[in-house]
Amino acid sequence: MNFEKVNEAVAPFPELESPAFIQGMLIGLLCGDNDIQESVWIKKLLEEAQVKSVKESFLMVLDEMFQDTNKGLNGSGFELELCIPDDNEALVFRAAMLGQLCEGVLYGLGLVGALNEAENEIPENVRELVDDLGQIARIDVASLNEMKSIGDNEESDFMELIEFVRIAILTINEELNPTQAAPIMDAMPENDTLH
Repeated sequence: MNFEKVNEAVAPFPELESPAFIQGMLIGLLCGDNDIQESVWIKKLLEEAQVKSVKESFLMVLDEMFQDTNKGLNGSGFELELCIPDDNEALVFRAAMLGQLCEGVLYGLGLVGALNEAENEIPENVRELVDDLGQIARIDVASLNEMKSIGDNEESDFMELIEFVRIAILTINEELNPTQAAPIMDAMPENDTLH
């Protein structure tokens, strides 16, 4: 998913925060209600941001995000692409966007009441992952800005954090929307053997 392309489409609407937040909100909605329709998401998004009118190109970008994200969440899990900036952007900016993505996930889960204890019995591991995403959402960008230099260790740590967020999202989705699909290893053709 191309962060720049989405960013260009949402730029006229500062109320929408960022492409990362928008995708996070979508992920949260889909995790909380796997049957949510694309039109419902777009309507919620526009209502929350109090956006009155949009161009067709904006809706096409949102459609692509919905299709890609839905497929990524409900596929084998390897397809989930997070809408954050490329590696050539500054680490501080990428970290801020990852924080906004996590904030969006929590916001989306909240909108559909997926974390409402009274209505749902939330598995302990989901509660822990939601807390972890909450910590990442509060990422201290100011202290990252103050670092003298950002080297390979910080880059590597950030890549691990992105992977953690991706797996946390997939786990939350699986726990709140268990699938009936065969596990990945069971789905392999019989003539393919691992050596």
